[in-house]
Amino acid sequence: MPFLRLGYKRIHYADLKPEDGNVRETFIFMHGLGSSQDYYHAVAQGLLASGFRCLIFDNTGAGRSPYTFVEQSVETLGDDVIGILDALEVSKAVFVGHSMGGIVGAHLAAERSDQIVAAVLIGPVYPSEAMVPIFEKRIAGVEKDGMQPMADSIPQAAVGKKASPLAKAFIRELLLGQDPAGYVSNCRVIVNAKKPNYSKISIPVLILAGDEDKSAPLEGCKKMFEEIGTSEKKLEIMQGVGHWHCLEAFDEVVRLIQAFYHKIQ
Repeated sequence: MPFLRLGYKRIHYADLKPEDGNVRETFIFMHGLGSSQDYYHAVAQGLLASGFRCLIFDNTGAGRSPYTFVEQSVETLGDDVIGILDALEVSKAVFVGHSMGGIVGAHLAAERSDQIVAAVLIGPVYPSEAMVPIFEKRIAGVEKDGMQPMADSIPQAAVGKKASPLAKAFIRELLLGQDPAGYVSNCRVIVNAKKPNYSKISIPVLILAGDEDKSAPLEGCKKMFEEIGTSEKKLEIMQGVGHWHCLEAFDEVVRLIQAFYHKIQ
C-alpha cells in the first residue's frame, strides 16, 4: 500500500491523476472524524473526469494511517497537508476539507495561502465551547465500549433524508474501521480546536452546508461565512443533506465544486 513518511507518521494516500496526463489543477482532500480517504472516492472520480488531480489520504490515527500515541491539533494536521504536498512536489493546490477537516482548511486558508490557493469547506465545524461536553461524552463512550455504539447510531442520526441505505452502510463501515484510540485522539482535536483567523482569509472559499446537518449546523456555517475575510466566497446550501455530504449527494458536491472552480478562474 502507498504510504508517505512524514516525520514519525505514516500516512496512507492515493494520488489520482487524469488518464491523459493533462492536469488542470491539484486538489487535496482531508476527511473528518470517523472517516477515511474513501469518503471522497466518488467525488474524486467526478473531478478526475474533468482533468483534476486528486490527492486523498487517511488522517493520522484514522483509516489506514496508524495511531501514533502523540496528540494532534488543528495545526499539526495542517502541517500534514503541507507535508504531503511537499513530498509529492506539488507547489500549490485547492484544499477540500470535511467537518473537522473544515477547521483545518480554514486554518490553512488563513495561514498558508502561499500553497493553498482556494478552499472548499464541506460541513465545516465552527469551534465553540458548546461542543466540548458533546465530544467529551463521546470520548468516554468509545473508551468504554469501542466503536460499535458509534457505528450503530451515527449512520442514522447524522444524515439527511436524501441518504440512501448504501450511504448509511458506508458510514457504518467507516466507523467500524477506526482504531478507537485514534478516534478518541481526533475527538480531542475538535475539543481543543481554537477558532481559525477567519478574517485573515484572502483566498477564494466555498462552504457546502447541509440544511439537515446536526453535526455542523447551518447557523455555524453562516456565521463562519460572514467572518471569512475574502470577497471571493460562496455558501451553498444542500437540500435534504445531513453531515455526510460526499456520501449522501456526491454528484451534487462535484457539480458545486466544479462551478466554484470555474468562477474563480
